[in-house]
Amino acid sequence: MEKMQIYAGLMVGLVLAAGCSTQPKAEAQRPADMKTGSSSAPAVTEPKGPVEVKLREFKIEMPTTLPAGVTTFTVTNTGGDAHSFEIEGNGIEKALATQLQAGQTKTLQVELKPGTYEVYCPVPGHKTLGMARKLTVS
Repeated sequence: MEKMQIYAGLMVGLVLAAGCSTQPKAEAQRPADMKTGSSSAPAVTEPKGPVEVKLREFKIEMPTTLPAGVTTFTVTNTGGDAHSFEIEGNGIEKALATQLQAGQTKTLQVELKPGTYEVYCPVPGHKTLGMARKLTVS
C-alpha cells in the first residue's frame, strides 16, 4: 500500500511538472520560428507525408494542388498495363526510373516550388490518351 502511495505521488508530480514552463503561455504556444530571439536563417523544408498517386488506363488519380516543399509521391499502378510517372515544370523534370507493372508501387521525391506543373505517364501514347494533368503548387 505504501508503494502505491509513493507511485501515485510521483505520477502527480510528473503531471504537474509537464504542465509547467519557464516561458509565458503565449510565447510557449507560438511556433518556434516566431519566438523572440530566433535566428533569421530560413527554415529547412521538411518532407511532408506521401502523396498517393494511382495510375490506371488511362487516368491519373492524385490531388490537383499541393503545398511547396519536399514531396514524396507514392505511385501505384492499379491498372492492367505498364505505366510510369513523370513531373515537369519550374525547372524540374523528374520521373520514376522504371515502369510500373500492374500492382507495383514506387516512390519519387521532388522539391516542389510554387507554380504549375504537368504530371503524366511517359509510356508512349499514354499521355495523349488522357494520362496527364496539371498540378498547382502554392
